[in-house]
Amino acid sequence: MPNTRSPYREPFMTEVFDVTPADETVADEVGSTNGIPTPVDYLVHVARSRQLVMLADRRGVTEHLRVLQDAVAPLHEAGITNLAWEFTNSRRQDDLDTITTAERWDRRAAIELFVDLLGIGHGYEDYLDVIHAVWNLNQDLAPDVAPFRLLGLGLATYVEDPDLLEGRSAGETSLRNWWMGGHYRDISASHMANIITAEIIRSGQRGVVYCDTSRTNTRFVEWIDDQVSLSPGNLLHNWMGDGVARLVFHGAIDDDEALVRIEQLVAASPDPETSFGLDLASSTLGGIRLHGLHGSLGGADRSFDLEDIADGYLFVSARASWTRAKLIPDMLDPTTIEAAERRYRALDPRDTPYSLDELEEIRARGHDAMRDGWPEDPSVEEEPAGKKKGIFRRS
Repeated sequence: MPNTRSPYREPFMTEVFDVTPADETVADEVGSTNGIPTPVDYLVHVARSRQLVMLADRRGVTEHLRVLQDAVAPLHEAGITNLAWEFTNSRRQDDLDTITTAERWDRRAAIELFVDLLGIGHGYEDYLDVIHAVWNLNQDLAPDVAPFRLLGLGLATYVEDPDLLEGRSAGETSLRNWWMGGHYRDISASHMANIITAEIIRSGQRGVVYCDTSRTNTRFVEWIDDQVSLSPGNLLHNWMGDGVARLVFHGAIDDDEALVRIEQLVAASPDPETSFGLDLASSTLGGIRLHGLHGSLGGADRSFDLEDIADGYLFVSARASWTRAKLIPDMLDPTTIEAAERRYRALDPRDTPYSLDELEEIRARGHDAMRDGWPEDPSVEEEPAGKKKGIFRRS
């Protein structure tokens, strides 16, 4: 009888690069006493059975970044040797490798990586702590053990030299599209997918890719401004099929109505866990209908549930309890001020340079506005009627 299995059911990339899937018994080794894994345990479990995990998040949620920090050592212990993210520039990978393997922690060099990518637009202590967690792990490894790598996927989003703009704003004149010869989202998706392929896949390794939610779509193809928007997850999933999994932190999906429903189910569940990771295909959460997204699945424009667009869900805390990542207090100093100021002046041009005090004020306003990019605080007005049902396994 001919084999009629879809080639995507068993990723051919695993066969080509001789990546051995984790033993299925690992499912019995993770989680709490009643079998529901913690977020870290679940992330490690999925990463052991897939070559890539696309991990979606909202930018700047302290609680989620702590999970990422806590996962670095368990991931390495399980044989996952790479964490890729979009928060440092790919052109500084040699510097990032040096920082994470040096004998001494170089905080100033790590801070400069954030300045290089986004000037003053991104500089939060919690992201710096992720770099430090990778460095800290590598200090404890034996000399003959390969270090854990943090891979920068970032690509500058605008013309960085204000002198090239002649008083215009890179953002207002859409030069982010002009200078790279194409739409920025598509260019950056190809850029990120190429790095992941070269640094992880072709060497037969495993990795976790931590990005903002739109970067991590796999089966789901998002439409932005009525245009198809490719993600590195789309490109890699089209190639590797089930070799790529997508996990989402609570609140990463841009659908406030679904967020409210999820928190209602969590509050109503008799299960004691306040934080967990779970497979959506076998959970009540997976059947939650989504209304706030625009896109397609398998080329079809149709309605879809949470399990259609993600494989797993990480719940750390309810939206109302999220806290913002903290600004790096000493980000701007004589070693970084010039580069940071020029990048900001390219976006908001004027004849004279911005002072340090002005840039610090702009940073503070951006920090205050961070919550604007988060979903609304869900308001649970009443308990769902009827008998409480566990949300974690479908009957």
